Amino acid sequence: MMKKWLFLVLAVLLVLSGCQSSTGSSGEKTEPVKAPDRDLTAEGLPEFNEKVGELGKTDLEIWLAADYANTAPIQDAIKEFKEVYPNISIKTVGIEWGDMSNKVKLAVSSGAVPDMAHAHAFAMGAQGLAEPVDDLWEEWGEEDKFVPGGIEDTTWEGVKYGMPIDVNTTIYLYNKKVFEENGIKEAPKTLDELVDVSKKLTKKDGSRYGIVTSASGWSFFGNVIAAGTNTLKFDGDKVTANLNDPKIVETMAKYTGLATVDKSSPVPPPQQRQTDHPVAMFGTGRAVSFISGPWDIARIKNEFPDAYKDLATAKLPGDEKGSVLGGGSLFVPKGSKDKVASFELMKWFVSDKYGIRLAKEQGRHPVKTHLYEDEMYSDPLLKPYVETLQDAVPYKLEAYPEANDAWGKALRAVFDGADPQKTLDEAQAIAEKAVNSAK
Repeated sequence: MMKKWLFLVLAVLLVLSGCQSSTGSSGEKTEPVKAPDRDLTAEGLPEFNEKVGELGKTDLEIWLAADYANTAPIQDAIKEFKEVYPNISIKTVGIEWGDMSNKVKLAVSSGAVPDMAHAHAFAMGAQGLAEPVDDLWEEWGEEDKFVPGGIEDTTWEGVKYGMPIDVNTTIYLYNKKVFEENGIKEAPKTLDELVDVSKKLTKKDGSRYGIVTSASGWSFFGNVIAAGTNTLKFDGDKVTANLNDPKIVETMAKYTGLATVDKSSPVPPPQQRQTDHPVAMFGTGRAVSFISGPWDIARIKNEFPDAYKDLATAKLPGDEKGSVLGGGSLFVPKGSKDKVASFELMKWFVSDKYGIRLAKEQGRHPVKTHLYEDEMYSDPLLKPYVETLQDAVPYKLEAYPEANDAWGKALRAVFDGADPQKTLDEAQAIAEKAVNSAK
């Protein structure tokens, strides 16, 4: 009887002990963290999350793109987060953007996963490399504050696998002085107008091109959206490849023809990074226009101040609204046990306080619609960007690596003289196989 009584007392003490402390991923028990004596929401931060405060000592390892990891807004957000939640420790690892997906695949296969990583969450979800977070989004209840395309960047087959950290899209940048000198009153609105304007502004002696084209499959996808089509077709959960759609064939022929037929653009150099060449050509007056994003507005201002004085922007020429959605998203790799804490940290990165700092200090544009009311977006050069953003579409072909590779190689091949129809038919066959094998 005495032994039974002692057993019951010990059981009660263990229960009480469990109520007074909690255990995190490190296995160490701690007292629950209390809400700070400050109004977090008034400071532009997420409200205190009791579930995170109740976690035991939790060690997070987060993998961010190398050009994000050590920036002041990110590191300041982490520092302040740890002040509010001292039970959470955070180790930040910077990884080159192009290496992230492969490193995550290796981590998931080995079971040694980080707690957060940075890529396109939809692609990671499609490949079975990310944890679904619909439950945490529903609990938070702030999805309607986000740019629609940003949410799409995290979503695959109706399931959200992360949170967008920044967004961008492509627009048309041009030299308004050269336009005026040649009697052109406004930017081209369609692809055919773009071809005509580019021809008119090109000098036959090769000293000036009307435009600089790019062999980036991601960037050219913006032209595909502006043409009113897509490289993939979505019918509910059914996905089919659409690389040789007649509109895509026509658009690729006209776009690459600017360089190969009309000689209104130099042929893009055979290098992986396609952004440097157009900026240099425009900045030195060798080209009148190019297609890029708001990041190059700041770059022209800093590197080519004389060219910046005559810079103007417009929406991407095309029959329809929209362009490609860029940026990136954060996700919890498959197998991580700290989904709640990781999702909370994501909320801090995109908070009003740090979201606008990423925009102003790093040129990483915010994922929340109301932040575009900030005075920085009153700049006329950014107006076409903000307007296009509402109709920008994520480049979801990235969910299928083989199809994505075939698309990029097809564009390069056509710039090098291959027939658009035949090349896209071949790419379509590869894409169909990739999409079907993923089902």
